[in-house]
Amino acid sequence: MKIYVNGKETIINDNARNVLEALKEVGIEIPNLCYLSETSIYGACRMCLVEVEGNGTVTSCTLKPYEGMKIKTHTPDIYELRRGILELLLASHNRDCTTCERNGQCKLQKYAEDFGIRNVRFEKLDKSNIFDSSSLIIRDNSKCILCGDCVRACEEIQSVAAIDFAYRGFEAQVVPAFEDGLANSECVYCGQCVAYCPTGALTFRNDTKELYKAMKSGKTVIGMIAPAVRSAVQEELGLEGDMVMAGRLVNFLKMIGFSKVFDVSFAADLVAYEEAHEFKERIENGYKLPQFTSCCPGWVKFVEQFYPEFIGNLSSVKSPQQALGTLVKKIYARELGLDPQDIYVVSFMPCTAKKYESERPELAGEVDLVLTTKELAQIVKASGINLKHVQPEPFDRPYGLSSQSGLSFGKTGGVLGSVIKVLEEPLNISEISTEEAEGIRTTKIKVKDGRIVTGIAVFGLGKAREVIEKIKSGKIKADIVEVMACDYGCIGGGGQPYPNNSAKRQERARILRETVGMDVLVSPVENYHMQELYKKYLIKPLSEESHKILHTSFKHRKRVNSEDIDILPLPLDEKDKLTVNVCLGTSCYSKGSYNILSDLIEASNKEEWAKNLEIKGTFCLENCGVSPNVMVKDEVISEATTEKVKEVLKKHASREKT
Repeated sequence: MKIYVNGKETIINDNARNVLEALKEVGIEIPNLCYLSETSIYGACRMCLVEVEGNGTVTSCTLKPYEGMKIKTHTPDIYELRRGILELLLASHNRDCTTCERNGQCKLQKYAEDFGIRNVRFEKLDKSNIFDSSSLIIRDNSKCILCGDCVRACEEIQSVAAIDFAYRGFEAQVVPAFEDGLANSECVYCGQCVAYCPTGALTFRNDTKELYKAMKSGKTVIGMIAPAVRSAVQEELGLEGDMVMAGRLVNFLKMIGFSKVFDVSFAADLVAYEEAHEFKERIENGYKLPQFTSCCPGWVKFVEQFYPEFIGNLSSVKSPQQALGTLVKKIYARELGLDPQDIYVVSFMPCTAKKYESERPELAGEVDLVLTTKELAQIVKASGINLKHVQPEPFDRPYGLSSQSGLSFGKTGGVLGSVIKVLEEPLNISEISTEEAEGIRTTKIKVKDGRIVTGIAVFGLGKAREVIEKIKSGKIKADIVEVMACDYGCIGGGGQPYPNNSAKRQERARILRETVGMDVLVSPVENYHMQELYKKYLIKPLSEESHKILHTSFKHRKRVNSEDIDILPLPLDEKDKLTVNVCLGTSCYSKGSYNILSDLIEASNKEEWAKNLEIKGTFCLENCGVSPNVMVKDEVISEATTEKVKEVLKKHASREKT
């Protein structure tokens, strides 16, 4: 398509979503603070204004290009408008940049520098400084510019919707339900809100101090590095394309006090081997199919909260992080003659949810500390050691050898591909074909008895929800499903460097593919040290010994832990009190629970049978598929209406009288 940009004839992609993206492809970057190509168009920040002949000044993110369009991207008027917008944002923004997590990587800071803003004309207006540090993800409202990136990422990409806008005008905020802390919300800790936040209003908990405490304690500090970390830490350290980054990190960690450094990819081989045999057993017995992978803690929490009926479909094998932590504490410690309490295991991960995973009660103590790629880069920078001049060293044995399959865990499809590699011989696989449509990769595997086994790999929890719903409705038939909570898999985790957008994730995937290609071992089956581990300690896959070390359990988790809200309370000693809880969660509220609540309040004021009615609001009765839900005493009324609730209440009221 031919358009005219700043007086010059320009050929653009006629499939471009909007003018902003079309111009970016031809080298013109329009400033923007609220645009995410992966989500709906919001158009809130107004920074992407352009002048279009015949249309005046419009936002380029909401404008579809057309043949012959004449655009000006940088005029005196546009410059003043953008500068004014920036000054207004800065007037109500916490400008303590030196202590901000996003210092040097903040889009607002970058644009302030680009536009040469040294003084803000407007009076400083302080927002209500909501600082929520109750969760692994920290929320600082004083830095929020209301761009909505986090809200749309959480709702549209991840389908979790743990946060949303509240209030209006200057009082507007982004908050979890009922303004509670994120720790008490349905957040799965995937960290995608952090990845897309442009200003540092959302960050993850920084635990680097805990590492230095452990190093001073005299404990034996053992590190382990995930595949996705080595392909991304280079960005932060200015060492793009360094194919021996893993070896440099091993040497660096030993220089600062680590005793041993192991490769999480070794545990990925182990997990794939164990999970493959679990899958083989399931398909042979027709038990709980499809089998869902369990390596991603954000995905596991998503299932536990939103689809508890599928908990039994999750593989019971631990993630590589937890599997390796357990090996170190239960087997390696014994080989060294050390008390496990004297070993401190530090895991370097691309993921914020891995911090949560290590703190789960059923897994606590296996990994002592999880640090993200960002935190690892911070440690390197603080040391003053230039990694470029650090000689690479191999990972320590026995947990330092891995195959191409283990390394590939860092990107989508790696787990499924590894499981297939392990089963090539046991199932006598004769043919494998793969196709991809709408972000879902389907693999058809022909096995020895002529049966076709279907595997699916999907990234992003929104896509995962689509897959689960299609499995439930019978539209998709699958035997094994790999899910990664973040786009492109672990390389897009919430603990990765900024920017953490699609372009960067694609580049990390390329680096990881090249790194994988350098490994001489192809399948976990070829991993000598892993096979020796089975011979000496684990006996065989799915053995009792293996279950003690490598397997765990999952459970239904309440999505929201919040106390009931007294709406129409009665004294504690009131006789014949009849309590009714109306769910006000998102699903129930959208399907009419508020109307039921209003009707009950009205009835309590007018109708004799309802005079002893105590009305409470609750956030979730964990029954969203049949909302709205109301609970009378211990009885849950699903797909509730005012009439249904009144009928049950009257029955209870009459029983109380008799």
